[in-house]
This record gives sequence, structure tokens and C-alpha cells, in this order.
Amino acid sequence: MGAVIDDCCPEPVAGPVVDARALRHAWTALGPLALGGWPVRCGLGPQHREETLAVLDDVLAGLYLAVDADGRLRWLGKAHRDGGVGARLRNHFRHPERARVFAGVFVVEADPFSPPKAIEAAEGRAADLIGLRSRMGTRRWPTVTEAQWLALVTSRPVPRVVPPRLDGDSDGRADLPA
Repeated sequence: MGAVIDDCCPEPVAGPVVDARALRHAWTALGPLALGGWPVRCGLGPQHREETLAVLDDVLAGLYLAVDADGRLRWLGKAHRDGGVGARLRNHFRHPERARVFAGVFVVEADPFSPPKAIEAAEGRAADLIGLRSRMGTRRWPTVTEAQWLALVTSRPVPRVVPPRLDGDSDGRADLPA
């Protein structure tokens, strides 16, 4: 799991209880990038932690909502490749206060080929929709306008258009009369 970091940070401030409303806002924030089914709580207690992290290693991109034993939000974060949600949570568990307080996690999976800026914008949008700014201590989320968020989560790279190759033509161009 990596080296434990000295108790450098205070316990994450408790936010609202993660209910259907909060999950809907996290889902909505990803817009068309959201994949998979409706998020369900996965256990992060000592008896379930390794099993949950192993499953979440396959989720390469998305938003996650870590909750305490009372279901209160303790962390809203994002993952985009680089080990995905499992790796992000392992990093959190290097902090003793997070390892102690994180009892469960809800994950809203995103397309792993989503632009990183789109996932970042979705995290900020989820924080706004759930109403987290200035409620959870020093935690900060990306700030984006609704127009910026919409442009980012709906953008896709333009596919490269290549003319079809004709039978027997080695350079892809048709034999045209001169």
C-alpha cells in the first residue's frame, strides 16, 4: 500500500450524507462520459478494503465519493488513468486519518478515454451541484462555468478521416484518367 505518511493532515471534514441526490449530481456531472451502472456503496473497512481496491483497479476514470461510517461525504475526488480509482484510494490510505475515517466509497465510472480536463471539470461541477464549496474545510475543487463544463464533457477528439483504400492500389489513390 506504500509508506504511511505521518499524520500531516487533519481528519477530512464531514460533508453531507451521500444519498440518491448526491449520487445523481455526481452522475450528472460526468454527462455523456458516465459509464456503467448506478453507483453502489463499496466497503472500505479493514475486512473489505483489499477486495474493494482490487475491483476498483479496473475503474480507470471517474468520480469517487468516500464516506465515513455514518455515510457522510469525506472526500469527493477524481481519477483518470494512472492506476485509476484503486490507486487514488491507496494514496489516500497512506494518510492515517483518511485510512481511519473512510468506511465506504461510491464510484461513478467514466470513459477512460475521456479528456483529463473533462474529468477535472466534472469533479468541480459535482462539488457545485452537491453544494460542497466552503462546507468541507480547506478542500478545493476545480472551478468551471456551466458553459466550460458542458464544452469539456461533450467534446470528443475529431476522428481522422482517411480515404478508403481501393483494391489493388498500393498508395490509396484511384487510377484517374490524366
